Amino acid sequence: MHAQKILNNLAKSLPDIFARTEVGKLTGGLIAPRTLANLDCLGKGPNGKVKFMRKVGYEKTAFLDWFAEYLKETDNA
Repeated sequence: MHAQKILNNLAKSLPDIFARTEVGKLTGGLIAPRTLANLDCLGKGPNGKVKFMRKVGYEKTAFLDWFAEYLKETDNA
C-alpha cells in the first residue's frame, strides 16, 4: 500500500481528536502509545497535543502531518 493511500485511509478513520492510549488501535499497531509518549518527552511527537486531566490526546490534522514525516515506503517491508 502506498504511503499516500495509508494517510488517506487514516484521515478518514481518525476522529478529530483522540487519546494517546488509542493510537495503537487507530494505526493498526504501527505506533505504541508508550513510544509516542517517549517521543513527546523528547520533543519529537506530534504538535497539536492536548491534555485533559491526566489524559493526553492529539488533533487529527497535526497527528497526520507528523505521521506523514515518518511514514516511508519500502520495496521490502
